[in-house]
Amino acid sequence: MRKVLVAYFSASGVTKKVAEGIASAVNGDLFEIEPEVAYTSADLNWMDKKSRSSIEMNDKDFRPAMVKKELNLSQYESILLGFPI
Repeated sequence: MRKVLVAYFSASGVTKKVAEGIASAVNGDLFEIEPEVAYTSADLNWMDKKSRSSIEMNDKDFRPAMVKKELNLSQYESILLGFPI
């Protein structure tokens, strides 16, 4: 049986729910990619040009710092990656 990892980043929780469903369907392991500073509702207000998410989307070189976690990718045959769009 092949080992599957479902890694995901979810700012609002929607992607997390989808990732959990996929992991359950494929009997895979879940791995949450987390920012060091969690997103607030104001951060996610895409209609505000000065919100965190708007700034990040407009500056392709900007990436938030992530929580560092140990993960041995060599044990997985397939990695599914989920992220908000």
